Amino acid sequence: MNNENDPITKKDLQEVLEAVNQGFDEQTKLIKEVIQRFDEKFEGVDKRFEGVDEKFEGVDKRFEGVDKRFEIVNKRFDGVDEKAEYNKEEILASNREVLASNEKIAKSINDMRQEQIAHQGGHVRTNDTLLEHGDKLQNHEKRIIKLEPLLQSA
Repeated sequence: MNNENDPITKKDLQEVLEAVNQGFDEQTKLIKEVIQRFDEKFEGVDKRFEGVDEKFEGVDKRFEGVDKRFEIVNKRFDGVDEKAEYNKEEILASNREVLASNEKIAKSINDMRQEQIAHQGGHVRTNDTLLEHGDKLQNHEKRIIKLEPLLQSA
Protein backbone atom coordinates (compact mmCIF):
# COMPACT_ATOMS: atom_id res chain seq x y z
CA MET A 1 0.00 0.00 0.00
CA ASN A 2 0.95 3.50 -0.53
CA ASN A 3 1.31 6.43 1.69
CA GLU A 4 -1.77 8.06 3.18
CA ASN A 5 -1.71 10.96 0.84
CA ASP A 6 -1.20 8.89 -2.31
CA PRO A 7 -4.24 8.19 -4.34
CA ILE A 8 -5.78 4.73 -4.04
CA THR A 9 -5.03 2.54 -6.93
CA LYS A 10 -6.97 -0.29 -8.37
CA LYS A 11 -4.39 -2.65 -7.00
CA ASP A 12 -4.84 -1.22 -3.52
CA LEU A 13 -8.57 -1.76 -3.78
CA GLN A 14 -8.06 -5.32 -4.96
CA GLU A 15 -5.76 -6.05 -2.03
CA VAL A 16 -8.30 -4.64 0.41
CA LEU A 17 -11.06 -6.55 -1.32
CA GLU A 18 -9.02 -9.76 -1.21
CA ALA A 19 -8.31 -9.21 2.49
CA VAL A 20 -12.00 -8.58 3.13
CA ASN A 21 -12.97 -11.59 1.03
CA GLN A 22 -10.41 -13.71 2.84
CA GLY A 23 -11.90 -12.56 6.16
CA PHE A 24 -15.39 -13.31 4.84
CA ASP A 25 -14.22 -16.69 3.60
CA GLU A 26 -12.78 -17.50 7.02
CA GLN A 27 -15.94 -16.29 8.73
CA THR A 28 -18.06 -18.19 6.24
CA LYS A 29 -15.96 -21.28 6.87
CA LEU A 30 -16.36 -20.84 10.61
CA ILE A 31 -20.06 -20.24 10.22
CA LYS A 32 -20.35 -23.38 8.07
CA GLU A 33 -18.47 -25.37 10.72
CA VAL A 34 -20.72 -24.02 13.46
CA ILE A 35 -23.81 -24.78 11.37
CA GLN A 36 -22.47 -28.27 10.70
CA ARG A 37 -21.94 -28.81 14.43
CA PHE A 38 -25.42 -27.52 15.15
CA ASP A 39 -26.80 -29.80 12.45
CA GLU A 40 -25.00 -32.76 14.00
CA LYS A 41 -26.30 -31.84 17.45
CA PHE A 42 -29.83 -31.32 16.10
CA GLU A 43 -29.66 -34.66 14.30
CA GLY A 44 -28.94 -36.28 17.65
CA VAL A 45 -31.78 -34.32 19.23
CA ASP A 46 -34.07 -35.28 16.33
CA LYS A 47 -33.20 -38.94 16.82
CA ARG A 48 -33.95 -38.62 20.51
CA PHE A 49 -37.27 -36.97 19.74
CA GLU A 50 -38.07 -39.76 17.29
CA GLY A 51 -37.46 -42.24 20.10
CA VAL A 52 -39.63 -40.17 22.41
CA ASP A 53 -42.34 -39.98 19.74
CA GLU A 54 -42.26 -43.77 19.40
CA LYS A 55 -42.54 -44.13 23.15
CA PHE A 56 -45.49 -41.73 23.21
CA GLU A 57 -47.16 -43.73 20.46
CA GLY A 58 -46.75 -46.82 22.63
CA VAL A 59 -48.18 -44.97 25.61
CA ASP A 60 -51.08 -43.72 23.47
CA LYS A 61 -51.82 -47.29 22.39
CA ARG A 62 -51.75 -48.42 26.00
CA PHE A 63 -54.14 -45.64 26.97
CA GLU A 64 -56.44 -46.67 24.14
CA GLY A 65 -56.42 -50.20 25.56
CA VAL A 66 -57.14 -48.85 29.03
CA ASP A 67 -59.96 -46.71 27.65
CA LYS A 68 -61.49 -49.77 25.97
CA ARG A 69 -61.24 -51.69 29.22
CA PHE A 70 -62.94 -48.85 31.08
CA GLU A 71 -65.72 -48.85 28.49
CA ILE A 72 -66.20 -52.58 29.04
CA VAL A 73 -66.22 -52.13 32.81
CA ASN A 74 -68.68 -49.23 32.50
CA LYS A 75 -70.99 -51.39 30.37
CA ARG A 76 -70.78 -54.14 32.97
CA PHE A 77 -71.60 -51.67 35.74
CA ASP A 78 -74.53 -50.38 33.70
CA GLY A 79 -75.77 -53.96 33.40
CA VAL A 80 -75.30 -54.50 37.13
CA ASP A 81 -77.14 -51.25 37.87
CA GLU A 82 -80.03 -52.31 35.64
CA LYS A 83 -80.13 -55.76 37.25
CA ALA A 84 -79.98 -54.23 40.73
CA GLU A 85 -82.83 -51.86 39.87
CA TYR A 86 -84.85 -54.78 38.50
CA ASN A 87 -84.12 -56.86 41.61
CA LYS A 88 -85.00 -53.90 43.82
CA GLU A 89 -88.39 -53.57 42.11
CA GLU A 90 -88.99 -57.32 42.45
CA ILE A 91 -88.06 -57.21 46.14
CA LEU A 92 -90.30 -54.21 46.76
CA ALA A 93 -93.19 -55.94 44.97
CA SER A 94 -92.55 -59.11 46.99
CA ASN A 95 -92.41 -57.06 50.21
CA ARG A 96 -95.73 -55.43 49.33
CA GLU A 97 -97.24 -58.89 48.79
CA VAL A 98 -95.82 -60.14 52.09
CA LEU A 99 -97.11 -57.08 53.93
CA ALA A 100 -100.54 -57.49 52.38
CA SER A 101 -100.52 -61.18 53.34
CA ASN A 102 -99.36 -60.33 56.86
CA GLU A 103 -102.18 -57.80 57.17
CA LYS A 104 -104.70 -60.48 56.14
CA ILE A 105 -103.18 -62.93 58.64
CA ALA A 106 -103.20 -60.30 61.39
CA LYS A 107 -106.85 -59.47 60.63
CA SER A 108 -107.73 -63.15 60.62
CA ILE A 109 -105.96 -63.66 63.97
CA ASN A 110 -107.68 -60.60 65.38
CA ASP A 111 -111.06 -61.88 64.17
CA MET A 112 -110.35 -65.30 65.69
CA ARG A 113 -109.37 -63.65 68.95
CA GLN A 114 -112.59 -61.63 68.98
CA GLU A 115 -114.56 -64.82 68.33
CA GLN A 116 -112.65 -66.61 71.13
CA ILE A 117 -113.45 -63.78 73.54
CA ALA A 118 -117.10 -63.85 72.49
CA HIS A 119 -117.21 -67.62 72.79
CA GLN A 120 -115.70 -67.60 76.27
CA GLY A 121 -118.13 -64.91 77.30
CA GLY A 122 -120.99 -67.19 76.22
CA HIS A 123 -120.08 -69.81 78.76
CA VAL A 124 -122.01 -69.00 81.86
CA ARG A 125 -121.59 -70.51 85.29
CA THR A 126 -124.73 -71.68 86.81
CA ASN A 127 -124.46 -72.84 90.40
CA ASP A 128 -120.69 -73.31 90.03
CA THR A 129 -121.20 -75.65 87.11
CA LEU A 130 -120.05 -74.84 83.58
CA LEU A 131 -122.38 -75.46 80.69
CA GLU A 132 -119.72 -76.44 78.18
CA HIS A 133 -119.37 -79.33 75.78
CA GLY A 134 -116.73 -81.29 77.67
CA ASP A 135 -117.87 -80.59 81.22
CA LYS A 136 -119.93 -83.22 83.01
CA LEU A 137 -122.31 -82.50 85.79
CA GLN A 138 -121.89 -84.69 88.80
CA ASN A 139 -125.57 -85.00 89.42
CA HIS A 140 -127.65 -86.43 86.58
CA GLU A 141 -130.81 -84.74 87.82
CA LYS A 142 -129.13 -81.35 87.90
CA ARG A 143 -127.96 -82.00 84.40
CA ILE A 144 -131.44 -82.71 83.11
CA ILE A 145 -132.81 -79.64 84.89
CA LYS A 146 -130.08 -77.49 83.34
CA LEU A 147 -130.61 -78.93 79.86
CA GLU A 148 -134.44 -78.79 79.75
CA PRO A 149 -134.69 -75.01 79.38
CA LEU A 150 -132.15 -75.15 76.59
CA LEU A 151 -134.10 -77.89 74.78
CA GLN A 152 -137.40 -76.01 75.05
CA SER A 153 -135.92 -72.83 73.61
CA ALA A 154 -134.52 -74.68 70.62
